[in-house]
Amino acid sequence: MTIALILIIASAGGVIAITGFLVILGRRILEHKKKLQQKIDKLEEEVQILKNHK
Repeated sequence: MTIALILIIASAGGVIAITGFLVILGRRILEHKKKLQQKIDKLEEEVQILKNHK
């Protein structure tokens, strides 16, 4: 009985750890994409400004 309880608790801890790792990884990927999109938007604005100056 005690061993089964320990295994259940350890399994739950493993699931929580994996979930936390995936959440952190997902946030880093989304943050990187957001920064990249902001750079693209800024470059597109600069291109439009340069086109309008001609």
